[in-house]
Amino acid sequence: MRFLLLIFLLIPSLLPVVAEARELVDKLPARSYVIAGYDNPDSVRAEMRRRALHRIEGIWSFPSDGASIAIERHRDMSKPGGSDGVHYRMVVLRSPCRSLRPGTVMGYLSATAKPGIYAAEIYTAGDGGPVLRRPKRFTLTLVDDAHLTFRQHSRKLKVNLWRLIPYMSRISMRLSDSDAPTDLDGCTRVFPRPLSGPVEPRYL
Repeated sequence: MRFLLLIFLLIPSLLPVVAEARELVDKLPARSYVIAGYDNPDSVRAEMRRRALHRIEGIWSFPSDGASIAIERHRDMSKPGGSDGVHYRMVVLRSPCRSLRPGTVMGYLSATAKPGIYAAEIYTAGDGGPVLRRPKRFTLTLVDDAHLTFRQHSRKLKVNLWRLIPYMSRISMRLSDSDAPTDLDGCTRVFPRPLSGPVEPRYL
């Protein structure tokens, strides 16, 4: 029984190690922050026209509520040498919530080994004011050049207690991502104009 108690005491200490190995995207702060230069969408477009954009970069709209965001490359200069790999941030341009300011950072993204698939951490709740909270992990998928879908993933620790009897040394434990479909509304591209033509707003 003491052995079983020891195992359950060790489980919390294992979680950060497993999570560290699976990190694909930078963690967001507990509360959102605001960056300057996003009050005028036209100036954001003009800035994007000055450089070659990656596939996911541009201005995107949520058909469900009319909110719009900019997705752009981002280098985390708070880390020594900056972030490794290709990273992006999602920045609010317009929100149906008037208290949420343009320039509010909504999330971070990172490219994965699969083309068109991005690991993301995105705020999922507000405080009724200008602050976003509760960052969660997502997978974003570029369905085509005009549609971007979001999928939230949860993590669960599973321990098979039946394997503790009669062999105490055989413990089945794994940390897994739930595949329960928790899909959010997707985005449609506003800028640059999709090669497939104008996008009629619809839910994804």
